[in-house]
Amino acid sequence: MRDTAFKSLAILALGLSFISGHDLTAQKKSKSGLRILDGTQVYVHPDRKAASVEEKLKANSQIAIDYNPTKTIYLYPEGQNVDQGIEEDEIDVTEGPLESNGVTTPEKAEKWGFLTDVSDSARIDIYLPKNPNGLMVISCPGGGYYNLSTWNEGVYVAKWMNDRGIACAVVKYRLPNGHWKVPLQDVQNAIRYCRFHAKEWGVSQIGVIGFSAGGHLASTVTTMYVDAVTKPDFSILIYPVISFSENVTHKGTKDNLIGEPPYMVDRDKLTFDEWYDYREQSQELVTKYSTYLNVTQDTPPTFIAVSTDDKTVPVENSLKFYSSLVQMRIHSELQIYPFGGHGWGFTTPEIGLDSNKFKDNLGSCRPEFSAALENWLKLRLTDNTKEFLAAQDAKKQVFSYDPDSTILLYPKGQNVDEGIFGITLGPGEPNGFDKPEEINPKNEYHSFTGDSVRFDLYFAKHPNGKMVIITPGGSYSITAGITDGKMAAKWLNDQGVSAAVLNYRLPNGHWNVPLRDVQNTFRYCRHYAKQWGMNEIGIMGFSAGGHLAATASTLYVDPITRPDFSILVYPVISSEKGVAHESSFRNLLGSPNKWNSRKASSDTTASSLSDWDGRKETYKKLLERYSLDKQVTPDTPPTLIVFSSNDGSVPPENELRYYRALVNNKVRCEMHAFPEGGHGYGFIENKYQSDPLYFYRADFFNSIARFIKEI
Repeated sequence: MRDTAFKSLAILALGLSFISGHDLTAQKKSKSGLRILDGTQVYVHPDRKAASVEEKLKANSQIAIDYNPTKTIYLYPEGQNVDQGIEEDEIDVTEGPLESNGVTTPEKAEKWGFLTDVSDSARIDIYLPKNPNGLMVISCPGGGYYNLSTWNEGVYVAKWMNDRGIACAVVKYRLPNGHWKVPLQDVQNAIRYCRFHAKEWGVSQIGVIGFSAGGHLASTVTTMYVDAVTKPDFSILIYPVISFSENVTHKGTKDNLIGEPPYMVDRDKLTFDEWYDYREQSQELVTKYSTYLNVTQDTPPTFIAVSTDDKTVPVENSLKFYSSLVQMRIHSELQIYPFGGHGWGFTTPEIGLDSNKFKDNLGSCRPEFSAALENWLKLRLTDNTKEFLAAQDAKKQVFSYDPDSTILLYPKGQNVDEGIFGITLGPGEPNGFDKPEEINPKNEYHSFTGDSVRFDLYFAKHPNGKMVIITPGGSYSITAGITDGKMAAKWLNDQGVSAAVLNYRLPNGHWNVPLRDVQNTFRYCRHYAKQWGMNEIGIMGFSAGGHLAATASTLYVDPITRPDFSILVYPVISSEKGVAHESSFRNLLGSPNKWNSRKASSDTTASSLSDWDGRKETYKKLLERYSLDKQVTPDTPPTLIVFSSNDGSVPPENELRYYRALVNNKVRCEMHAFPEGGHGYGFIENKYQSDPLYFYRADFFNSIARFIKEI
């Protein structure tokens, strides 16, 4: 058995091998005499009869659906101590095992489809669909590199894929036992085998999918490929381990792959130089296998899915890999669901299991996950851009949607500090605009909004008790009245949600003004909530309007002005240079030159040193205050964040920072990043005008609809 003593000796041998330049464990030969019999059975021990491990798995617990592979292929027919791979027609299809994992105990079948002690029996189960569509997925089950979840993250995956015409190969890879090269070698050999037979199976693209520790393995396959044959065409990472840094990693996964940290080794058994060299090598492996550090511009397209409430593998792992993908401009999608925990895999009613017997922890998010992944996989097959552009040329409907009523927030204008009697406060201060509001008739962009500040009310025909206050975007210099306003209101009404589209005062350097307008809108809607049948009132904002929505969610003054929930669509969040959307902050706070210049504001004379210092300090505090990731608290309302990975206007780092702050404060939250769409797509639907989000619009709608329904 692999007990603690065995692991300590293995680690010691590992450390000595670094020093000598040789891997001592690779020289050991198995004493068990394990040999492969055929494609269905293995000798689990020389003193026992041949037995089917899969049969033992089913004897231990109930499988959700009995789905047998088309064939099983053993990667090392002569066992892992013989340097021989798969040979067909005198062609070396795969490489040999490279090294042994040092495990000599029998492979064991545990409960719920878990396998342990996989060594000589490393294999791939091939599942071929009846009607192949050209895609194949190599599945790497998780299990902390200690065991393999071969049902939930293997058989069930294959069934889901096959139902969609996608071939699947489940890799029952050797468990590393501190031999870090072993799992990667096995999966790369699985890819070699599948590439060799791809034409025969009708496969044109081969990707990899991995879960938890298998997600780490899939990420190593994605970044540490050796040639074009072993490079996946795409990658799917489900709640993956990514970083081996102590405060982020899953300790068991890390220790089982590269060995325990140097401080766990018995120092008295090593000289200082031996221990020191081992420590250095150990740190190198931590860096090497923190796979987000290995993303390059050649990394294949990647889909990541995880749950915010994952208590086993911190969600930060997924954020780090996604952030590296965005920096390298890799086609990438990130789906973070509010719940599901860890290990939800493919235990889904879609594959035919009885939901009364098997619980799906992903719950109401399962259809959304399935639809998003299916859509993403479908787009791997062909370039649908031409078809999409052709559809864009179709005759468009004219969009028209009139409000039920319009409420003027400050009937006497913004220069009189009065609001709506008995309901709202006054404007506080004017924004300095002394010219009438202008509305572009083509796109309904509103500019110079001052005295005319107002909100349009749209009541759902079949209300569900929820209302959303909408703050359109436009860099705080305009408000996009149709795409971020009326179209959003119509869609919400169709979901049974009433809406108030706020045409807020543009700040013009008066930073308190937009927030005052939002808070007064909340006061008004709360006042009439019972009369309207509204139980919950949330906020939805876009771009700079997303910044305003996040401001309302963090800088509220009382329970009345606090949103019950928040939906942020490609929001501006941070004021940090290189991350900030500079024009939004310039319009909100005023020009940095105004704050930092030595000249006095009233004339061209130099201001006093104390005045100058005071202005600079005030500006610094305002930048801090309106970097809203720094204002999140545990009382921030539940939040949904939606954006695109290729947003060239507002860097995705804004959304990542806000989401991290929400997670750190244990706020219910989720985040969905689509590969394409850029910036400013709002609630556009293709029937009205060309939709930049195109392929991902349905996923966008699904996420928001489910979020609102569950709040």
